[in-house]
Amino acid sequence: MTNARTTTDRSTMKLGEAPKTLWIGLVIGLIAFVVNLSFSSTSSENGVMTSCSYFDIAALGAAVACVVCGIASAVQRLRRPERYPFTAWVVYLLSAVLIVLSVIHALRAFGILGGPC
Repeated sequence: MTNARTTTDRSTMKLGEAPKTLWIGLVIGLIAFVVNLSFSSTSSENGVMTSCSYFDIAALGAAVACVVCGIASAVQRLRRPERYPFTAWVVYLLSAVLIVLSVIHALRAFGILGGPC
């Protein structure tokens, strides 16, 4: 008689078995490239722009949502793998994609990336 433990890997690639926050974050992250709510002001003297400010509140909201959803997805998969049997490395990879999307949207929110200034 042996006491060898048998491990069963129940990982699956069924989309419905991934954390919902993962899909919510990805949808928000992609929609935020299309929807914007921005404020900008410029001033110029003698036809030369002297100051410019830009802020996109929708991109900032998307950045916050993406980082929250990315962290929540990874934590949910880590803490309860039996409830979310979606393949772990895919969940962690997509969570990392959400973190990258949040950085991109944060840069967009302040006009550093793709702003008019």
